[in-house]
Amino acid sequence: MKQVLNIAYYEVRHILKDHILLLLVAAVPLFYAALFGAAFISGVLKDIPTGVVDLDNSTVSREIVTAYKNSPYFKVLDQIQTYPQLEEAMRQGTVRSGIVIPEGFSSDLAHRRSNEVLIVYDGSNLIWGYNVRKNALDVITDFNAGHSAAYLAGMGMAEHEIANTLDSISLNYEVWYNPTYSYVNFLFMGILIMIIHQVGLLTSSLTVTREKEKNSWIQFLSSPIARWKIFAGKCLPYFVANTVNYCLLLWIAANIMQAKVAGSLALVFLLGLLFNLFIVSAGFFISLHAPNSLQVTRYLLPMAFPIFMISGFTWPKTHIPAAINGLAKLLPFTWMAEGFRMVTLKELGLAHVLPNLLALSAMAALTLFFALTFDKKRKPPKTGDLSVNCQSSVPTKGNCL
Repeated sequence: MKQVLNIAYYEVRHILKDHILLLLVAAVPLFYAALFGAAFISGVLKDIPTGVVDLDNSTVSREIVTAYKNSPYFKVLDQIQTYPQLEEAMRQGTVRSGIVIPEGFSSDLAHRRSNEVLIVYDGSNLIWGYNVRKNALDVITDFNAGHSAAYLAGMGMAEHEIANTLDSISLNYEVWYNPTYSYVNFLFMGILIMIIHQVGLLTSSLTVTREKEKNSWIQFLSSPIARWKIFAGKCLPYFVANTVNYCLLLWIAANIMQAKVAGSLALVFLLGLLFNLFIVSAGFFISLHAPNSLQVTRYLLPMAFPIFMISGFTWPKTHIPAAINGLAKLLPFTWMAEGFRMVTLKELGLAHVLPNLLALSAMAALTLFFALTFDKKRKPPKTGDLSVNCQSSVPTKGNCL
């Protein structure tokens, strides 16, 4: 154990000396969390900029406008008066939805003739479109119920008779797990897991390549220290840092972003440990076989977006092609993100999360095996590739960068 701790101390000193690496390990996860947190801080989409074109200009039409103004989800802009103004404002992006009340609306309503209010919304962003459609229907439904009740009362019907008439078929619904439709719960938590994935994988993937570039890896290869001790010592600082960052980001999400982090904390922590074990093992394995740090960063950085998109965290897996679903199942992020959501959002227990734990355990064990069974024989450096940090002032092919 003393040898492991000595190697870990050696690695920590390297982290402290390399300011960029220190920022990656300690500051970048917090910076990313703060950046994305600021973007999703509102959680629920309110005050949607809305233009109203009232072509009827009657008492009833003004009541509809007032109903929209009283809704917390819409912010009616009074400067929009005509349909061309609404079109121009939609093109410029100053409004995201519009309400058009046609001429003769109040007359048709008084004579119980069919009439309609036109709702238009910007579908170029589906989040705008979904929220406008849902909340506009709620406003119109409430207004329609109130107006119908007033009409029936004017015909002499008693209050209980009006209620029985209007509620002959009623719709009651409950939203489980995310009742406020908060995008913090829906999207932000997945982004935090991806931050842990990418930052942890990148930093642990530089452990051996740095030694190769300084020609000091030979000291480890020629030493009598067991391979598992080299792995443990080199990866221990990154495993600890990644675990601390995981816990810290969860605390930020729960206490600052007001995200729902419920369920068993033991399961949440176990998922994080298995995920981090895979990350440092995979990173060490990549570092063993990568010729230099440049190659590591070149290939790891573009991975985040496709991994996130095919995981099923945002777009349902049932609507993703089977081949892509099969590929996603080979990625630990898929199992981690799904298990994390089941525990923290749905508050499910071990029986439901067990497949995710087993998948993460198998992936962590596999990468751990490959990381621990590296060859201690020295291999000649490859020629023809770019490398970094080797004291060359002019980067050329076959030289250093």
